[in-house]
Amino acid sequence: MLKMVLILFVLAVLSYILLKYLISQSKRPSGFVGRSMMRIWNKAYLPMAQWALSVLPKKSYGHILDIGVGNGASTAYLGQLFPDSQIKGMDISTEAISQAQQRYQLEGVTFEVMDVSQLSYPDDRFNLVCAFQTHFHWPNLTQAMLEIKRVLTNDGLFIIACEQSKINYYLPDLKEKEEFADYLANVGLTLVDYQKYSAWVCYIVMKSSSM
Repeated sequence: MLKMVLILFVLAVLSYILLKYLISQSKRPSGFVGRSMMRIWNKAYLPMAQWALSVLPKKSYGHILDIGVGNGASTAYLGQLFPDSQIKGMDISTEAISQAQQRYQLEGVTFEVMDVSQLSYPDDRFNLVCAFQTHFHWPNLTQAMLEIKRVLTNDGLFIIACEQSKINYYLPDLKEKEEFADYLANVGLTLVDYQKYSAWVCYIVMKSSSM
C-alpha cells in the first residue's frame, strides 16, 4: 500500500513538473520541444487568426504589428491579406523569431525579438496591432496594454483573439466581456466590438480618446 502511494506521489510530481515545463514553453518556446509546439500551435490557431481578421471593419492598414508570433504563420498571413502594408512580427522568444525568419521571407514583413511590455517602436506608429492566443501569457498585462496604446494610432485598431478557455484559466477576473471592457477603460482603451465563434473570442479595441 505504501509503495503504491509513493508511486502515485512520484507520478503526480512528475506530471506537475511536465505541466509547468509545457506552460513555460508556451510562453517562451525554445529547443526541440518549443519548435514542435509552435508547429502544432500554428496548425491549430491560424484558422482562429483568419476568422478574427475577417471581422475587421477596414481592409487597408499601412503599418501592422503582430505580437507573439510563434514561428510566424499569422504574420505571413497578414502579409498575404495586406500586401501593401509594412508588417512587424515580434516575439519574446529568440527561437520563435529565428524560426519565423527562416520560414517566411516576404516583402514588407520583418521579425524582431521584443518584449511587449517594452516596445521600441515610436508613438502612434501602427494602424493595426494583433495579438492571437497570447495576451493571457503576458507577465504584466497592464504595462503591455499601455505600450500597445502608445504605439497605436488614434484611429488604429487593436485586435485580440484567443480561446475563451485560456482567459477563464489565466485571467478569470476578465473572463466576461463587461469585465474586460471595464479593465480596458482603466488603461485608456475602449472595446468597440466583441465576437464569438465556437470556442474562440475576438475583441476589437481602440484608444479611448479616438472615440
